[in-house]
Amino acid sequence: MIAGFGWRAAYAILGAGVLLICTPAVGVILKNEPQDLGLWPDGITGDSSCSIQAAVVGLSANHAWRTRTFWLMLCAVFFAGASVQGCLVHLAAMLTDRGATLQVAARGSSLMGAALLIGRVGTGYLLDRFFAPHLAAVFLGGAAAGIGLLWGQTATPLMLLGAFLAGLAMGAEVDIIAYLTGRYFGLCSFGSLYGSAFGAYVLAGALGPLAMGFSFDLTGSYRAPLAVLFTLTLIAALLMTRLGPYRYRAQPCENEPILQVQMEAGMS
Repeated sequence: MIAGFGWRAAYAILGAGVLLICTPAVGVILKNEPQDLGLWPDGITGDSSCSIQAAVVGLSANHAWRTRTFWLMLCAVFFAGASVQGCLVHLAAMLTDRGATLQVAARGSSLMGAALLIGRVGTGYLLDRFFAPHLAAVFLGGAAAGIGLLWGQTATPLMLLGAFLAGLAMGAEVDIIAYLTGRYFGLCSFGSLYGSAFGAYVLAGALGPLAMGFSFDLTGSYRAPLAVLFTLTLIAALLMTRLGPYRYRAQPCENEPILQVQMEAGMS
């Protein structure tokens, strides 16, 4: 579309796609509650013999904001968000700066977008099977490797591989933020806590690209900011491994699946 119509028209076409395809699909298909489909959380049907606790439990937002776990998660999300989104925004410029053609640079951005989609879908599948902080550390470790390739390599295939690895982590991060929020803080103040964590991710998405551009203007190279982002991504992966065990988890009830939240000892 950029080659045929220019980047302005390409953006307009993408925006029209959101209005004409995504918005009607959400209005017709999306349901707000499992009960709207005759279901309970985690697939429990209304005629299940298990009793389902009506009360929504978890930490209050004020309590959660004072916990070490929340700030570890928030810092990890912020560092990783700044890194992967900084690479996404500047990827085409980084590739052309290393001698790639505009077509290759556009292909690199598309590849990173495809990796983001794969990471988003694949993470949802993996979160049901693996401990989320360890899974997050793996994705962020891969992102660090990808940023390392963008930092130290000039060969286009290796830089494209780096873009793919960073895109996987970017796709995984949004799902992981929501999952960790529910598992560590429950559902009582889920909206406020997820909004805080995702707000940090969005803020990082603004500051990361800005810092990269500012550094490039000062130094004439992307190497220095990429070195910083590589370090921040490794720190984010390490912070994820320090979150500890879940506080709230799904557990079986009389051989049937049921969402049974466990309150932290001493909490009401």
